[in-house]
Amino acid sequence: MQEKTMLIDESRAPFIFARREATSDIPLDEQFRRLLEKGASFVLLTHHASDDHRDETHEQRKQRALFLKVIKGRMRALCRGMIVIDGADPVPAPMRLSMAIAGKAFGFPIAFVPDEATAIERGEKLLAQKQE
Repeated sequence: MQEKTMLIDESRAPFIFARREATSDIPLDEQFRRLLEKGASFVLLTHHASDDHRDETHEQRKQRALFLKVIKGRMRALCRGMIVIDGADPVPAPMRLSMAIAGKAFGFPIAFVPDEATAIERGEKLLAQKQE
């Protein structure tokens, strides 16, 4: 039986939500491939989870890193930014720094906001900046 994975929710495109609270039978890497194949600009939004990747094995981390390397060019071309919704559980400073470095490697900014409304507002600005 295939394990369920996080859902890449495209229902509000160009705002793409990586939803941990929803699941898909389609592997996450395949969901990202399908998104990137569309060739449309987007902003990736996700909620911060304090236990993110906590139970991940070394092999799973390695596979995720390899996958990110494969999609890096397409992400750089299409993703206008990633917005992490902190909610009531702010992202710790070391993790923010690590994510900012990853954002530079991918070529897009990573922002941290308190709620979804602010995330959409920031996403609209990111989309407008890249189109100028």
